[in-house]
Amino acid sequence: MISRRRFVAEILPVSLLGLVSLRVQAASPSDADPSAWVVGMMNQVLADIRKDPALKKEDPARIRTFVSNRILPVVDFPRMTRTAVGPRWRQASADQRRQLEDGFRNLLTRVYSGAFSGVKDYRAELVPSRGAAGATPIVRTRLVSKTEKPVDVGYRLAKGANGWQIIDVNVSGIWLVQNYHSQFGSILANGGIPALIASMNDKNSALNHKQ
Repeated sequence: MISRRRFVAEILPVSLLGLVSLRVQAASPSDADPSAWVVGMMNQVLADIRKDPALKKEDPARIRTFVSNRILPVVDFPRMTRTAVGPRWRQASADQRRQLEDGFRNLLTRVYSGAFSGVKDYRAELVPSRGAAGATPIVRTRLVSKTEKPVDVGYRLAKGANGWQIIDVNVSGIWLVQNYHSQFGSILANGGIPALIASMNDKNSALNHKQ
């Protein structure tokens, strides 16, 4: 069983590189094979990261630009945020929903700061799955390395207006959005939507000061 601390500190940042890797909807039409799309883009961008000295040195400005250009077009953050917040989402005002989406997006973006120097020689391989694709297919991959232990990463996808989008990530059996849903649940139970917004802002501020 993977501890939450290890999941957040060690495994999650490496898996999130897969999110970074998924890019350029124009090259991946909505009828493209999702498995080929995921694996191809992961390996392409993992190679790009290794070639970028600023990313390997964890330069905050370069990371923000890279994440903004690579992640936002292919991740359905509104849907991920709604799922992470859960039923309380319906109680949030339009302004609170905007703050929740911004806070969650910034929180995930800042997690990348510790991931780029750890790319090393990782490459992505497809893990065959017998399950039907369906409306929200799960693409299972494995990050392999000559020096590090392999990491199993799954991506749940859904079709957006311009092609595939990521709606959740699974690392070694732990779903990203579900993990945050558990964390957010206790905060929401004690202080509601305002408390969750405040908690996100505090975490983002703390992470920002570390950079």
